Amino acid sequence: EMEEVLGQQKRFGELAVEKGLVPADKVQSALVEQQHVKEVRQEKLSAEAASSIRVPAERLDVLVNLVGELVTVQARLSQTATGRADAELCAIAEEVERLTGELRDSALNIRMLPIGSTFSKFKRLVRDLSAELGKEIEMTTVGAETELDKTVIEKLNDPLVHLIRNCLDHGVELPQVRLAKGKPAHGTVHLAAVHSGDSVLITIADDGAGLDRDAIRAKAIERGLIAASAELSDKELFSLIFAPGFSTASQVSSVSGRGVGMDVVKRAIEALRGSVEIASRQGEGTRITVRIPLTLAIIESLLVRIGKDSFMLPLSLVDECIELTREDVARAHGRNLARVRERLVPYIPLRERFGIAGEPPQIEQIVITEVNGQRVGFVVDQVIGEHQTVIKSLGRAYKSSQGISGATILGDGSVALILDIPQLLQSVQAEAA
Repeated sequence: EMEEVLGQQKRFGELAVEKGLVPADKVQSALVEQQHVKEVRQEKLSAEAASSIRVPAERLDVLVNLVGELVTVQARLSQTATGRADAELCAIAEEVERLTGELRDSALNIRMLPIGSTFSKFKRLVRDLSAELGKEIEMTTVGAETELDKTVIEKLNDPLVHLIRNCLDHGVELPQVRLAKGKPAHGTVHLAAVHSGDSVLITIADDGAGLDRDAIRAKAIERGLIAASAELSDKELFSLIFAPGFSTASQVSSVSGRGVGMDVVKRAIEALRGSVEIASRQGEGTRITVRIPLTLAIIESLLVRIGKDSFMLPLSLVDECIELTREDVARAHGRNLARVRERLVPYIPLRERFGIAGEPPQIEQIVITEVNGQRVGFVVDQVIGEHQTVIKSLGRAYKSSQGISGATILGDGSVALILDIPQLLQSVQAEAA
């Protein structure tokens, strides 16, 4: 009887009333309720449209740049007020600092977008690739409402695509293999984003086969990346996956296996001043964690001096700062080592690295940083303190400078170079090799 009703041309409600399937008053009340819901939805959309303004991204970029200039001028005002010891001028400088901070936060928030739009694209990617690979894979997401700078989201898309493709191809097994291992036939890739201080943590986890330590170690020895007798932790061993051209795949597929991608992923993430780490258990799955700063325009940094030159180190990478005396240093296997809390930490003397003339002070300062689980010190003459840094591009002429990511203008009008810690470490290690 229902099929007969559905096959006719009249509206379903009218036909249902004629056949006596539904009382007329119930149909009428349902129609009234539908109309009310439609009107409420339309009013909400109209209100949202009236309260929002579409602004070209270029205008937002101009606004953020102007706020950056204002932060620099405000720093100069504060420094001038402190030097003159004028109570009224200091009070004005403090008020300007407060207002500048609020304006800065508001301007940066305007550029923030939820990462959910990027996550939704990956669901289709997983669906299409799993069908191509003959696998049954479901993707789950958490934290789609987490916000990031628009520029960061755009530049993060390609690295995340690479990582997800590798999870699908190398991580999750074929249905028959999973069933043989006592797992469900369908695999899962979990994508999550969460705020962590001034950064966002993005994790990509699968319940697949996990990484094969023996295969990675054998390939690394074959390529001369490590000695056959080397003893590495899981973290150190898994980091070898990011070496250029590294792949343990026995055959090349249209999805992956060429050894191209993971090194590109690491470089792209580090270009965003981020980091990537891998944790895995064989037979259980792999978890990749990407840490990305909320914005690329303004960062918290540590201001240091070497002679008359000033440098900035990203505060997110700084672990601690201590005094360094001649008794604390040693040299072994061609490396500079410093004794920090009864442990030897490799260090880079920045005065020597950048060819800065002059004699270092009797007692220097060492800034201990942590990059991808590795502690490395940077020796400087003096640690000035924390500083809010507006990043300025160095331009084409200095774009190839190793270990320098940009520059900033200090309160006294002088220029400080911003150190790219991961790149600086890579260049030092490459020279040592």
